[in-house]
Amino acid sequence: MIDSLLQYLADRMGVEPPRAGEAVAPHIRFEQPWPQWALLSVVVGGSAFVIWLYRRETRASGLMKAVLASLRIALILLTVFLLSEAALSVDRTGLPYLALLVDDSASEQIADQYEKPEAQAQAAALAADAVAKAASAPGAPGKAEPKKAKDDETTRLAVAKGLLLNDDAAMLRTLQKQHRVRLYLVSNATRLLAEIDRPEDVAPAAEKLRAVEPVGAQTRLGDGLRQVLTELRGAPPSALILVSDGQTTEGEPLAKAAEVAARKGVPLFAVGVGSAEPARDLELTDLLVDDVVFVDDAVRFQAKLSARGFEGKKVVVRLRERPAGAKPDEPGREIKSIEVDAPPDGKPARVEIVHDPKETGDKSFVLEVEPRPRELQVDNNRIERTVSVRKEKLKVLLVESEPRYEFRYLKNYLEREETIDLSVVLLSSDPEYSEQDRSAIPVFPASKEDLFAYDVVLFGDVDASYLSQTQMRNLSEFATEKGGGVLFIAGELFNPLSYRGTPLEALLPIELADARNPSAVGSPVAPFHPELTLEGRTSPIFRFGGDEAESARIWQDLPESFWYLEAPRKKPGALVLVDHASATGSDGKLPLILYQFAGSGRTMFHAFDDTWRWRFRSGDRYFGRFWVQTIRFLARSRLAGKRQAELQTDRRAYERGQPIQIRVRFPNPGLVPLDDETSVQVERQGGAGRTLKLRRSPTARNVFEGVLSQAAEGEYTARLLPPPVLDGPIPTAGFRVESPAGEFEKVQMNESELRRAAAATAGAYYPATAAAGLLGDLPKPSKVPLETDPPIPLWNSWPILALFLTLLASEWILRKRARMV
Repeated sequence: MIDSLLQYLADRMGVEPPRAGEAVAPHIRFEQPWPQWALLSVVVGGSAFVIWLYRRETRASGLMKAVLASLRIALILLTVFLLSEAALSVDRTGLPYLALLVDDSASEQIADQYEKPEAQAQAAALAADAVAKAASAPGAPGKAEPKKAKDDETTRLAVAKGLLLNDDAAMLRTLQKQHRVRLYLVSNATRLLAEIDRPEDVAPAAEKLRAVEPVGAQTRLGDGLRQVLTELRGAPPSALILVSDGQTTEGEPLAKAAEVAARKGVPLFAVGVGSAEPARDLELTDLLVDDVVFVDDAVRFQAKLSARGFEGKKVVVRLRERPAGAKPDEPGREIKSIEVDAPPDGKPARVEIVHDPKETGDKSFVLEVEPRPRELQVDNNRIERTVSVRKEKLKVLLVESEPRYEFRYLKNYLEREETIDLSVVLLSSDPEYSEQDRSAIPVFPASKEDLFAYDVVLFGDVDASYLSQTQMRNLSEFATEKGGGVLFIAGELFNPLSYRGTPLEALLPIELADARNPSAVGSPVAPFHPELTLEGRTSPIFRFGGDEAESARIWQDLPESFWYLEAPRKKPGALVLVDHASATGSDGKLPLILYQFAGSGRTMFHAFDDTWRWRFRSGDRYFGRFWVQTIRFLARSRLAGKRQAELQTDRRAYERGQPIQIRVRFPNPGLVPLDDETSVQVERQGGAGRTLKLRRSPTARNVFEGVLSQAAEGEYTARLLPPPVLDGPIPTAGFRVESPAGEFEKVQMNESELRRAAAATAGAYYPATAAAGLLGDLPKPSKVPLETDPPIPLWNSWPILALFLTLLASEWILRKRARMV
């Protein structure tokens, strides 16, 4: 009765009605309450005094005296009510909070391959709704038909979305009926995605969740759990639900933060997404292959093979050639395959396939490792690269002072080699020599144009006094500007010691300060066998057999050498291919064959001059192969330099947040833009492109550089934009942006961590594929106090005043009628 009266009073006083899931409890509150003794004294004493007075009255009937006494006592009570400043106070109670945390870190993009087919089917069924709704979203091509998700679409985040959103977000709707749901995303930081207080809040929250992408660079599960508990410290949630793979990459561990939830009496219900089995993955990276090769060249396709979960197992690596214009999913023709042992986890191994191309043209080659069952992802199993295969005669200039053995055998072989157009300058020859020898020319080219017509210059033991300063500068520019190759073959008379202080010194990959001829100073030279360095063993120059092992064996069987020039120090940028087996200098073993990049070209130095001995019992088989491969190696920079423009990135793969260096070089000076900048378009596969401005390099007029930052994960293609207008294909470069390694170091679901955290809080753990019992296991919700409405004063309201005056007037009128006044 009283509750109904108070509720009626609250309604009449304009109190806001309760919202969904809430209740209101109105009650009277005294702002100036009296002490209990004073209240009893006034009420009891005043009432007793009123009754005593009316009992002594003899002029009125008993009924009239009772009515008058009641009115007088009511006035006393009403006076106490007014003096106590009575007010109407309304307390509200509502549904408890429930916090739902969904992991949106980068590892949630993984599509797990489950060992059990039924688990794979259950995950695909969960992900189906999320995949279909994403496909039918505005801007998606076509309308999705309800179907089972493909294996590569069954990502962890898609499974999490399906669990919450399947059947018109049935789980969210059920949770909302008994809770005020706060939906959070947790990765780098914890962010509130939506509040679901009313049934109409479910649909907008579901749409927000469907749009979430797994892009977080770290996973901070423990920090996120603690943050949510801090935010709701005034009204602790009845439960926490965490949907995650359980891997924490940064911050407080999940089990440690769960102790805070246990102290607050908040149970954690963990839902694990992903597979708890060790991750399995094969990946090929860092493909190394020359951009320009020749027909019948031994072209090395070399890459790093990384493996996870396959240590010691045999895997197949294949090389395929894809025809021009082939579709991306077209595998192409298999050229060669090898079987190798998968390396241990975290220890990449080098794999190599050698191919001898027989046809010319720009060929698209694919190096791939055959996918294995239950592999984490397969799009990283292949690398594609375009290689220009050419069949053209290389113009070679062989320069020598005296006809030593190296010169004679090399000249005779190159004259017979059909891929070489040889010209010979023998500085000590008679004038008639050039008329009698079909490959001889009378003098070293005097003009830059004549010299620049060659691809490679083989510079023997040449007396520098035969050349003018202009001719030596021309030879230097031949390498640095035109990209030609220059090979210096050491001799006992002039090369390279007489080149100190000349323009040729800069081309040498050795330091001349400490160089000397051992035999010239009386030091005996014992027979020796040159030793290949690691760089030399992988170089195409020394590819004498079908593979690296056979080539190394052939190298060891070649005849010994009997003289070398001692040059103990190489220049900083030089790469050593061959060392002396035992002789050492200040920098270690003495280098015998080494090269460097000189501007656009390459220059090489041979410290010995008796490769002609390699013809013993084998003819030109290895001697000729070595020299042809060396010439082609030196010519590649020149042939690649014929391209009108080159577009490059400093790496093939980047982590998100790393700067991406993009560089454009114009080998042809006539095509260099007049402005100090040029532009490239960078396009993400499946996304929109953006334009990046490149600025001219301060060190080279024909080079433009720029940095791309803040690129999301994905495959990218950079394309040069006009001007200039180029003939032929537009230069492009491809690269990949990946999530930071931390998210993919441990990719299996951390079931043990999720179980520990749930057990510490008296909660429970469920795999996502078997989480049907979650809703039934949540604690029974009970109403929790919410805010109290501001009190509504009653003591100074007009109804109370009217009541007071009515009581007072009624008592006076009745007394008048009873002739008591």
